[in-house]
Amino acid sequence: MKGIRDEEVRLQRLEKRYKNTAYPVLSVYLGFAGKKTPSTQVVLSLFHSYIHRFLTDDEQKFFRRDIEKITTYLSETFDSRGKRSIVFITSGRHLWEVFSFEFYLPPMCVVGYAPYLHPIVGALTSYKKYLVLLVDRKRARLFLVHLGEIEEQKEFLDGHVPQNVRANERDFYGRSNKIFRHIEDHLHRHLQLVSEAVSSFIREYDGNFLLVGGHKEMVSKMKKHLPSSVQRMVLGEFVTAVNIPLKEVFLHSKKIAETIERDVSEQQLAASLRG
Repeated sequence: MKGIRDEEVRLQRLEKRYKNTAYPVLSVYLGFAGKKTPSTQVVLSLFHSYIHRFLTDDEQKFFRRDIEKITTYLSETFDSRGKRSIVFITSGRHLWEVFSFEFYLPPMCVVGYAPYLHPIVGALTSYKKYLVLLVDRKRARLFLVHLGEIEEQKEFLDGHVPQNVRANERDFYGRSNKIFRHIEDHLHRHLQLVSEAVSSFIREYDGNFLLVGGHKEMVSKMKKHLPSSVQRMVLGEFVTAVNIPLKEVFLHSKKIAETIERDVSEQQLAASLRG
């Protein structure tokens, strides 16, 4: 599976190589606004309705084989799971490129002497990267999420934080405070090192905001250990185990991130209306 960075490289090469071609290029965008991608039959029906809507009869005749090729791809190859947009850039034997994305792109068909890539480039620019931190008493996991994919991840393990240290009953009362301080000292060092790792990760990948997940008590402790500049980046938190699969990391964070981005958009709209 290609990552977003791989797709960005493909776009740059495509734009450079086919900037002004000697032959017409057909760019087809299929976008699905709902949360779930339609069935193959519905996708095919939408594709053909867009062809008739956006292309003239002469253009449909000229790109007949390209349209047939797209139809075959949608029928036999396209896996719609987790995808909300698919883009075809085609021109007979000269050019055939397919892109699919988790984010929505408006449907259209454009004919020109270069691939029409503006909607993709615009989306890649406008969609915000964000960071996810999962933390418990022993581990931390850091993720960079962008355009529906986890692009980078790092895991941090700081030895161990003792959790089940027991004193002899005879001298329990004299040692329990020391044991508690010992545990808390280990935890403090662990969270301090995690905080430094988070700051370094942010400097390297420059996310727009940070989500923190873990057990409720740990999330609260972790936030207190972060530098004030990083604390201001924390816009959401959630309760979870640290060792969850990547898919669950993405799904947990996606729900919160969508709410945050919707709230920000509404605030920006309200501000613009106030003048």
